[in-house]
Amino acid sequence: MGYDFDAIIIGSGAGGGTVAFALASAGKRVLLVERGSRFSDRTAYQDERRMLINKEAFDDRNFNVNGQQTRLHISGILGGGTSLYGGVLIRPSRYDFHPGKYYDKWLPRHLWDWPITYDDLAPYYDKAEQLFQVSGDNTTQIPNVETPTHGYPCDVPALAPINQHLEQAIDSAGFTPFHLPFGIDFNRCLRCPSCPGFYCPNDARASTTVRLVDTLLENGNLQLKTLTEADQLLTNAQGKVTGVELRDRQTGNIEKLTAKVYILSAGAIGSPVILLKSGLTGRSDQVGRNYMFHCGALAAGFFAGETGGADSLIKQLGFTDLYLGNPDFPHKLGLAQTVPVPGPLSIQAELPFPLPTAVARFLLKRMLVITGLVEDLPQSENRVELGKNGEIRLTHRFHPYDVYRSKYYMRQLRTVFRQARAVFTYGVTGDKDEVHTSHQAGTTRFGTDPHTSVLDPDCRLHDHDNVFVVDGGFMPNSLGVSPALTIMANALRVSEVIKEVC
Repeated sequence: MGYDFDAIIIGSGAGGGTVAFALASAGKRVLLVERGSRFSDRTAYQDERRMLINKEAFDDRNFNVNGQQTRLHISGILGGGTSLYGGVLIRPSRYDFHPGKYYDKWLPRHLWDWPITYDDLAPYYDKAEQLFQVSGDNTTQIPNVETPTHGYPCDVPALAPINQHLEQAIDSAGFTPFHLPFGIDFNRCLRCPSCPGFYCPNDARASTTVRLVDTLLENGNLQLKTLTEADQLLTNAQGKVTGVELRDRQTGNIEKLTAKVYILSAGAIGSPVILLKSGLTGRSDQVGRNYMFHCGALAAGFFAGETGGADSLIKQLGFTDLYLGNPDFPHKLGLAQTVPVPGPLSIQAELPFPLPTAVARFLLKRMLVITGLVEDLPQSENRVELGKNGEIRLTHRFHPYDVYRSKYYMRQLRTVFRQARAVFTYGVTGDKDEVHTSHQAGTTRFGTDPHTSVLDPDCRLHDHDNVFVVDGGFMPNSLGVSPALTIMANALRVSEVIKEVC
């Protein structure tokens, strides 16, 4: 039979955009479908109200989260999360691929090891770092996680003055500071004080839109549909997937298209929703289950003088000494990194009491923030579901062990600020927040057994050989770093398989 395309890809983020690049570059006829629009209003790039309060570039759907209606801080534009992320592209630990080494008390035996190892993915990390032109410091080692064998493709700028001071404080607290690796072109970067959640004004951020999609649109192999909802995958009487139903979100028109291969990359929420709508739930009862995002901790230090963080990008430092625990606390944690404070409106929104804007601006100029990532353990009851009316329902509670580790991490982060001579420190843990769901993973995990996993080791549905899921949902556990680079690398790995079948 004839097909409209070789591959139809749903979602344009770290997974979908990367797969689209790999397939179209290989000469495949590819359609990339994105439910959001191309965000091009550069006047909004540092408008805190429009970006973070009104969430103009975020997913426009209301989700039922633990019984409450809310909008989440997940991207809703072309490029998916890569269009709004903070740009840290860092490799995980090789032990992240063997979670049973640290979580044997908490995980069933079949989740102790991934069906692939770090070494299987290593060459694709190399390719992803080149593709997204990652900037990093090749002069220092990063403890407990993996780094490029031949160094980062691009250099990072020198530390800001306040970070030179903070670097000494991290060292004095007993940790090993390093310069974060970024998917940012620092030759173009304007050093905006806020980055995550804001649209980049001059395309310095390594989004799939800028680095991959727009380049491919010029060669004719890639077609793009934005503001288009993938309602469901269509099957024939024998259960084989034969098409996809697409709906134009502006006109409501329905279009049915066919391809040799269908690739879901709509994120750890979006992809299971499409599978559930399509009735493609497999034999494991795991589609939509094990919904994870990092728990973690956050500490803020307030200083007597201005830090410069309100005027320039100072997100530069990280440390990973506690990634695998230590003798005093033998529990796996993750990356700690500095993060920017978005602005006075965000400070006001996060506090449980009213704060005058002038005071919020005063605090903004005198504060620094460090966050520590803690893996959210997979739990079957944490899930994405569909209500009878099609409502997307999210159920999520952090495991007590996640919260226990986060509280310890918070105390360590506050120690850093005390070493930096902050006049006051404040800390919170991630279990207090149901809106900032960073680094979603786990809802379509891969494995070798179709009774305990949704995907096979090549991220193909166990019972449907022409359907792949290539986003953060494939991960059995959530890693101790941002999953972005791992999603990109895995997308390149899986694309090698897809090329052979389409």
